[in-house]
Amino acid sequence: MMLTSTGLYILRNQLRNLLNLTDTIEVLPVNNDQNSTENLLKAINTIKEQTPIAIRNFSSQYGSNGSDSYVVSNVCSNPEIYPLYGDSTHALVFRTYGPWWINLPSYQETKNFTRWENHFTSRDFIDIEFRDFVYECYSLNIYETYNPGTLEVVYVGKEDHYGNITWHRIWSFPQPFSIVLSNNEEIIIENGLQSRNDLFPDHIKTDSSVLQSLDSNTYTRHTCPPAARLPRIVKISLKDKISFPTRLVRLEFDHSTASYYSEIDTVILSGKILPTDSVLNESNEQREPSLTAIIDEQNEESSSSMDLSKLPFDILFIICSYLDLRSLIRLSSTCQTLHNQCLHPLQFQSLNLQPYWNGLTNFTIENFFLRHCTRTRYISLAWSKSLQCSSFNQLLNVCSNNLVQLNLACCQYLNGLYIKIIVNCCSNIEILNLENCISLSNVDFIPLKYLDRIRSLNVYRTKIDYRTLLPFIDNNKKYLEHINLGSCQKLSDTIGIIKLLFSRCTNLRSIDLWRTYGLTQNGFFSLVGSHFDTGEEKRRILNLSRDEQEELALLYSSINMPMGINSLINMRYLREIDLGWTDPPSGFIKSFVQQVGHSLIKLFLTACRRKLKREAN
Repeated sequence: MMLTSTGLYILRNQLRNLLNLTDTIEVLPVNNDQNSTENLLKAINTIKEQTPIAIRNFSSQYGSNGSDSYVVSNVCSNPEIYPLYGDSTHALVFRTYGPWWINLPSYQETKNFTRWENHFTSRDFIDIEFRDFVYECYSLNIYETYNPGTLEVVYVGKEDHYGNITWHRIWSFPQPFSIVLSNNEEIIIENGLQSRNDLFPDHIKTDSSVLQSLDSNTYTRHTCPPAARLPRIVKISLKDKISFPTRLVRLEFDHSTASYYSEIDTVILSGKILPTDSVLNESNEQREPSLTAIIDEQNEESSSSMDLSKLPFDILFIICSYLDLRSLIRLSSTCQTLHNQCLHPLQFQSLNLQPYWNGLTNFTIENFFLRHCTRTRYISLAWSKSLQCSSFNQLLNVCSNNLVQLNLACCQYLNGLYIKIIVNCCSNIEILNLENCISLSNVDFIPLKYLDRIRSLNVYRTKIDYRTLLPFIDNNKKYLEHINLGSCQKLSDTIGIIKLLFSRCTNLRSIDLWRTYGLTQNGFFSLVGSHFDTGEEKRRILNLSRDEQEELALLYSSINMPMGINSLINMRYLREIDLGWTDPPSGFIKSFVQQVGHSLIKLFLTACRRKLKREAN
């Protein structure tokens, strides 16, 4: 039975409000209140250009914790590199680049989200805080000094008096923006194209050897080519786009369009500022359309000879499966048949909510997803903000034993209670992503050791340590295929962890040890069956604290920890290993490749300076 026009209108708006899904960039209404304007005028200082004072959150960084090279905090300064072009340790650099990264087996293993979300291409983000609130924003300037052109989306944050933040999208590629070159020439880019023809007028010859080197990367995911390789300032106009004071900016990037690492010198927010204690009191309530207005807008429903509701269930199901989540929700509000079809639990078997991180709230979970996720097997809550433990618990209880994959990347609200919920509710989980969840302490991870079906674990840049990993590896040795320990600098017993992986996990396909701490020369040799000093191995243990020594002794005994490894020939499936910044000793690479090289497709030795040339060859 067809819904009435009023019913359709109400249902459509309820569903859209639940997910906070919008079609276009938000045009925020300008506040015309006279009293507010007068108060603002009294607090005006001057037009000011601000550099960041802090980083609230981010997805990844090339540099290591505690370092000042290639880290996100490098944008918290005045321009230091611009107008120079090239690699600099003083720039912000994210972890990955290029399309090849997402084609590796370790990434493809986690690519179970089949619903097409073509509007979402972001792969990295950074949340930036400035000192003063800006009530009249003029522009946002991003200083790109190496492989530019990866900016995707810009948000600004609105804070309430409780510290809660709502993010408003104000720009996305390829909307108009400006490029300011080092000679201060400003070029308006209206179609997204940033190739040589955009940057050089017709009267300038572009056939010189220097300019010929600026050809585009052919592996871009966009219809527009990546930017020419020149130092530049990307200028995003903010005039008349923001109606509230803000000091928070979020930038999202897609580095799959770049041929090498992109680097950013700094970010400058320009506008008229307010002192921090002069921020306006603004209501956070959203206006709902009045019932009278909805009733007045009733229209006759049009009939059509092409009635989708008459199609067989399986055909209609396949058609709906090609829609992104936003379109699926909209279609569900057209008639009762499509409502039942679009919101059938089978449509939510694979649920990627990362593109909707800004609209995912406790309310949307409790009032929408709990009804439809009874058959969900794969779910991503990556980048989501402040989901309460009760809502999280209810969602995982609904998914329960069906859940195979859970992505919680960069969810800084997590604590030990959330980890316990995962373990208690998801006994059959196989793929778990906790990358960059720096809010979790080493103790918070311990319940993970009770999971026993994990095929893929990503704990990049977390505080996980041997207390969790040693029993976890032993419990999952038959299944574990992919593990990312990149930038985990609190492992304590790094050698023991890797030794257990190499000796017990015969199905291991990939291991990321990028910037892991605690790998010694003697430890490296113990991993490949080479001669090593057992005395040094004992001294390594004795250098740990008394409590750690006692804990390790108990753990080693319970898992029957091997002292050394005779051979790696049992690792016949290993295809990827990243040893970047671990600096293995001479002879290790040769021995390692001789034993497992037949299956390797990726071997990263970034900054491994002790390797011999003949080993590299």
